[in-house]
Amino acid sequence: MHEYRFAYATRRAGQRIESACRVAIQPASVKIDGSYIDFYPSTDEELVEEVIRKIFADQQCGLHDPDNTESWVRFSVQMIRKELKARGKTRSLDEIKRSIDILSKTHVSLFVDDTDDPVYSAPILSDVTRVTRQKYLEDTSMTWVARLPALISKSVNELTYRQFNYGVMMSLSSQLARWFHKRLSHNDTNASFFDPYQTLYSSIQRDSGLLQYKRTYDNLKFLETAFNALREHRVLQSWEREDERREGRKIIDIKYRLCAHSDFIRDMKAANARLKDSRTVLSRGPVDKSLHGGR
Repeated sequence: MHEYRFAYATRRAGQRIESACRVAIQPASVKIDGSYIDFYPSTDEELVEEVIRKIFADQQCGLHDPDNTESWVRFSVQMIRKELKARGKTRSLDEIKRSIDILSKTHVSLFVDDTDDPVYSAPILSDVTRVTRQKYLEDTSMTWVARLPALISKSVNELTYRQFNYGVMMSLSSQLARWFHKRLSHNDTNASFFDPYQTLYSSIQRDSGLLQYKRTYDNLKFLETAFNALREHRVLQSWEREDERREGRKIIDIKYRLCAHSDFIRDMKAANARLKDSRTVLSRGPVDKSLHGGR
């Protein structure tokens, strides 16, 4: 069992409210060559999950039931392989199947404010119905089916599942850069040239769980390489260390100042406009909530 802590921030009546959270991840037990081996989700599973969510965005492949707050997706392993290859993230069919196995058997529990009872507990993918190669060859219209996490369904119901630039995110080679791109897409909703995004190294280390080097120097080098990748992909115009807190020669924390690129600002304006339009349509009557963020 792996556990780590992070902070979740929301706004209520214009005020920023931060909750202390803890996530517990129980690894998937997968049979390999006759023996069971425990796997935690890795980069492979992250990419496969992103593609499955993208496939869900296609109305022909996604189904959302607002009454039961459930979201289902139909897909084939070939669809995932083809999409990963198109994005420069090629994986074999067996690797993709193993990733789906890990996603369906990894159990995630979320705790808030140091409570002992989880507020959410479920696999990453639920109720996965598989199709064998033989069955697929007999009928190529047959697809796998899986239920997406309830938190995604709740967000689709409430129209809070934000649009983001899926193409840019998938083009990033670093998992940390992809995480930070999605964080900016969800948090920096009013991105502009005149309002830089500010964040702390300590916050990124706590919330991402991806800065695991023993030396702070190595963590900072890894983080700033991710910032440079975001600049190269026109998410950031520039970034700089704005303030450093030290004890002697030891760096305790750093505040970063991140300036958004015009391309990212355009993406945020498009996401805001789509959210506004969706809420306007919803206020007028029933809406097909099978559409969600990502493009």
